[in-house]
Amino acid sequence: MSQTIQEYYLNSMEKLFFTLLPEYSQEGDYFYRMKSQYGQGSLRIISFNDMFMFLIADYMPNEDFEKISEISQSYIEISQFETNSSAFKIGKQNIKAVKKGVFCYINKTKQIHVYCKAKKRVCFTKVVISQEYYDTFLKERYKDNYYEAKNAMKFLTISPNLPELNFIFQQIKSCKATGVSQHIYLEGKVLELLALATYRHEQSLKKEGLNVKLSKNDLRVLKKVIKFMEKSLSKYLSIKDFSKIANMSTTRFQLAFKKTYGTTTYEYFKTLRMNHALILLRDSNYSIKSIANEVGYNNAGHFSGVFKKMYGVTPKKYRDMQNIV
Repeated sequence: MSQTIQEYYLNSMEKLFFTLLPEYSQEGDYFYRMKSQYGQGSLRIISFNDMFMFLIADYMPNEDFEKISEISQSYIEISQFETNSSAFKIGKQNIKAVKKGVFCYINKTKQIHVYCKAKKRVCFTKVVISQEYYDTFLKERYKDNYYEAKNAMKFLTISPNLPELNFIFQQIKSCKATGVSQHIYLEGKVLELLALATYRHEQSLKKEGLNVKLSKNDLRVLKKVIKFMEKSLSKYLSIKDFSKIANMSTTRFQLAFKKTYGTTTYEYFKTLRMNHALILLRDSNYSIKSIANEVGYNNAGHFSGVFKKMYGVTPKKYRDMQNIV
């Protein structure tokens, strides 16, 4: 059946074992609870006239299940996963496990399979931007320059590891606004995502002249370094430690890393730490000192200073803000 992505989700929730809760929903903002016989948790859909939509999910199925979708509409999906308990397959590609972090892909009406494991929590926030959003609003407002935003999205599918995106996703998930204020706030976040991706794309183009040539194996070992970083947020690690994992000299490693990810190794690692701190501040009752230790800072004051410099607020202020729009 031919349908847009909005039609697909709104028409298939019952088949996916979710039921609408009208008392927590309003026009354009739909809150679903997983049926108790199939699992527990919720899924929220916030939709804006087929232009863009948001999905915020946190559920745990009782049994393994597979979701198959066929969408007639081309769109871009940018997601932040806080769990790694599901998998997906696009078109005829091989099944890939979902990893914690940011993921981006462009769908050209291909069939998508999503697999969720029994008794495993699934937690994600997704932003879906339709082709129509590019070809109406962006093209009308930015004329020929709107192609830069489209190219930036292609860049993001190749290199989605922009740690700054995590902060935007946390703001989307924590938004308490409703009605018009919600619409303005969330559309602003869509533009912020596009702006960040465009900026990073522009920076990567400027760095293409860096004096280092990278092979497929180089790119593969750099991804291995990123995985090591993600598992070692509480450890003190040097450039030498990272370069050993990549099997490169420290000089070549730093050039290769900056050319690939558009920033220094230290800045990337620091931002991964701060983004993990965001989640702990929002979802746990850990003290600021404990969170500082979790992300590799023995001194809570130093941690707070780094956090404020990056996000403009102290860790305590950020935690307090979660009860505000």
